[in-house]
Formats: sequence, structure tokens, C-alpha cells
Amino acid sequence: MPIRELGMNSAALLSGIRDGNYHAGGIRCLQLLRVEEPFLGDLRDEALRLTGAERGSDVTNPKHITHWTRPRGEVVQFSLFNSSGRYEDFSSDHNLAQNGKQFLGATLYPNLARLLSAIPDLVNFRINLLGAGAGLSPHEEHSIVRFGENAVAGRVRFHLPMVTDFRAELKLDGYVYHLAPGMIYFVNHGCVHSAHNGGNNCRIHLVWDLLLTTEAYEAMFGNATWSLPVTRIPEDQQSVKPIRTEQIGPYERIPPSVTRDEADSLRLCRR
Repeated sequence: MPIRELGMNSAALLSGIRDGNYHAGGIRCLQLLRVEEPFLGDLRDEALRLTGAERGSDVTNPKHITHWTRPRGEVVQFSLFNSSGRYEDFSSDHNLAQNGKQFLGATLYPNLARLLSAIPDLVNFRINLLGAGAGLSPHEEHSIVRFGENAVAGRVRFHLPMVTDFRAELKLDGYVYHLAPGMIYFVNHGCVHSAHNGGNNCRIHLVWDLLLTTEAYEAMFGNATWSLPVTRIPEDQQSVKPIRTEQIGPYERIPPSVTRDEADSLRLCRR
């Protein structure tokens, strides 16, 4: 579908993602969509049922692909978008492939299946659970990646909190945020980021990454019509006010595959 000059301009978005990725200001966090009831309640019920009944992967296991973030406490991931259908299978969560991946739990979890099928160009979709007092230590990934041999592309991340507490916090380049339940947020994971659940109960988020194609831009940041009961947040209300700021201390990082100069060629990509 064509890019329309409505909603956030794609050039401004790409520039903001790029600057955030290289810690030069830019875009750290946006609230984009609100999931309406009763669909939100149905999603929450299924997320709680799945995390209670199914086997996920223990991020504190040194063999886990996300263990490098130095998790503490109860940190469990349920991978919903893969070829095996096993929720503990994280083996393909961090590649850019889409073919061969699907959600095989639609019969038991039909509303989660509806959400997954409505999001274009997914590369992963998971349920992240942080127990009381649990968290991930400061780390840096990259929202700008090399796609194919030479192309530079955006790999962008979204959070939809299902169960949370006002004491559950997400830190992005020293800015501390609380993500409210039922809102879909863009979170720039190129920022140095960490998470901490200061509440007394589990924090449960739906989290997904997608390749920033024209269709994905329209669905998440533009003005495409969703087939689900979601309301788009007006552009002048999308900024998320941080709770406070803190100093950025030592952090783990993945070496970038794209230099800052190369990132000037960032565009909406085609698969």
C-alpha cells in the first residue's frame, strides 16, 4: 500500500530511529495504538493461561540466546513465532527470516493468533515474563541491521503490556519509563536498555520484532486500518513522558553490523 502523508512521516521516523540507535537523541519510545476491550481482556486471559500451562525458556540458563543480558530473578520467555511450535524454542528468534515461521497454537489461543496474523513482516513474537523483583541488566542491541548482502534496514520492536505494576520500569538511554497495560509501544532497542519489575507480581508483556517494510510502517506508524479492535493514538499524543532520568552505567552490547555513516542509507525496505 502507498505511503500517505498522514501520521508520522516515514523520513522523520527513520531519522529518529537511526539517531536513537546511535545514542544521539532521536526516538526512544512511542505509544502508538490502544487495544480495546473485550479483545484486550481476551488477550490477557490467553497470555496468562499460556504462561501458566506451557513450557517456556529460562533466560537465566547460560545457554539461552538472551542470557548475555545478565538476567536476574525469574525471567521466562515463550516464543510463539517459529517453525517448531514449541514455546521454549528460541533458536530462530533473532534472525530476520519470516518464511517457515508461524504460530501453531491458534486452536488453544485464538486471540493471540488473531494478533499475530494482523502484524506484517514479523521476525519473532514472544511473551516475556519477569517475576517479582526480576530484571534484565543494561544492554545494547541494534534497530538498524544489514538485510541481505548490502541493504540497510530497520528491525523494530514493540511491547504490549498485559499484566504490569506501576513499579515495573523500562530504561532507555537513561530515561526511565513505565509502560501501561493495553497500549502498543515502539521501543527503540538500539538504546542502552534494561528492565526491572519492582512489583509483587509477575510482569507479562507481549513483545515482537518486525522488519520495517512499507506495509509494516503503515500498520504500526501510519494509517493502515486494522482488522482488530485497536485505536490509533494521535501523533501529538504519541510521545511517552519518562518517569525520571538516571545515569547510564556499564552495559553489555552486541557489535553493530552497520556504521553510523552507512545508516544514512536507511529506508523502508522490501522483502
